[in-house]
Amino acid sequence: MARAATSDSLSFSPEQVRTLAESLSRRPFVDAVPASKGNLDYDAYRRIAFRRERALWADAGLAFRGEYFPCAYIYPQPVSLYEVADGRATPIAFDVQAFDAPADLAPVLAAVSGYSGFRLQNPINDPHKFDEIAVFQGASYFRSLGKDQGYGLSARGIAVGCGNPNEEFPGFRAFWIERPTPNSGFAVVHALLDGPSLTGAYRFVITPGDATVFDVEATLYPRRTIGDGGLGAQSSMYLFGAADRAGVDDPREAVHDSDGLEILTGDGRRILRPLTNPRQLQISTFEDIAPRGFGLVQRARDFAAYSDNTDHYERRPSLWVEPMGDWGRGAVHLVEIPTALDTTDNIAAFWRPAEPWAAGKPVEIRYRLHWGWSPPVEAGLARAARTATGSGGRLFTIDFTDLPSQSQGLKGLIETSAGQTTPVTLSSLPQPGAVRASFRFTPPASGPAELQLRLSGDVGDLSETWRFRWTA
Repeated sequence: MARAATSDSLSFSPEQVRTLAESLSRRPFVDAVPASKGNLDYDAYRRIAFRRERALWADAGLAFRGEYFPCAYIYPQPVSLYEVADGRATPIAFDVQAFDAPADLAPVLAAVSGYSGFRLQNPINDPHKFDEIAVFQGASYFRSLGKDQGYGLSARGIAVGCGNPNEEFPGFRAFWIERPTPNSGFAVVHALLDGPSLTGAYRFVITPGDATVFDVEATLYPRRTIGDGGLGAQSSMYLFGAADRAGVDDPREAVHDSDGLEILTGDGRRILRPLTNPRQLQISTFEDIAPRGFGLVQRARDFAAYSDNTDHYERRPSLWVEPMGDWGRGAVHLVEIPTALDTTDNIAAFWRPAEPWAAGKPVEIRYRLHWGWSPPVEAGLARAARTATGSGGRLFTIDFTDLPSQSQGLKGLIETSAGQTTPVTLSSLPQPGAVRASFRFTPPASGPAELQLRLSGDVGDLSETWRFRWTA
């Protein structure tokens, strides 16, 4: 088993990670020299396997285990790993013998000299089998999933300049993994982040379940004044779906890890913005005060929505950011980047505060991440479950589900910032509590248009607000 080394252990506390981050922030950023990544592609990298008997806590009878990734492929940057037990942190020594690889990859494996990240495992799906519940690898990226799900989108510790040509990618440089107590239902990970513009100290409390929950506490230390920071950042992939299949040469019905951005505003309004694969980069902003939550979601949950028996996009998790405390004034940003590949993340979402972070002034942040089938948002409003278009993107149908039983006087209210729409036509669907809203759109002579639709009745709004950006 890959245990932490017994020498060089030091006392540990979360305050020490904050002290390290603050000390680093007072010095110019120095990018660590990466280890050689070798001449590997994705398939070859996956053929390098960690020996399960070498896992952290493999024979300790605990509810969690840890495994490590080699520095290779697109992960050349080594990270420092420590096990924390009884208030002391012990380095986890790199050992190339912890990996197994086919003979043709032996020379590459022999040249590996560090770990690029780690994964946590837990019997989340089967009490007799350990499955992955979290991966930390590459810059500040990490990902998770709920019970019976497969990996999809990723979260990021921080985003700086996302959507701009000069975007920075701060990275986690060290992790302290706490040894769980017997029968513990959660794991705790501490991380040190460093980048050109800021450093940070993070604490993650990870609780696996039907929805896996990360409680995140972070203290950021800006090296410069930062007006383009992003909190609760997440990255996903959207190639095509029911609303944009025109010209698609693919036997699958849809290909995406997420199909919408969902927002619960500070004043309780619910918004759903379907994702697109645009022809050119586009950035949408949703201004708010003290948001209650936001996240990239996967709403289409039927196999038939994708017809992909390999990747099973219907099992990809939604990710919901629940701010803890008052995040003040700012905006949820959605970045959509053109892509022709289903292996490229082209979607990003995050919260950008209106007030820049001042150089030398610590920023305290707390939030909760929910990785699961749907966001933990109260029922009571109909959901825009499917968006489809026809006639060159000028005929829209939006299927709403979970319509409240008290829906007398039901009507569809449509608005557009440019161009014209016909009145909304509503028709019932076979599914109980489901209705289809249809309208035609005449676009403006030039430029985009912002469309907005909601269902209303005698008692007020009956659905969330569907928002869509039309582009030529």
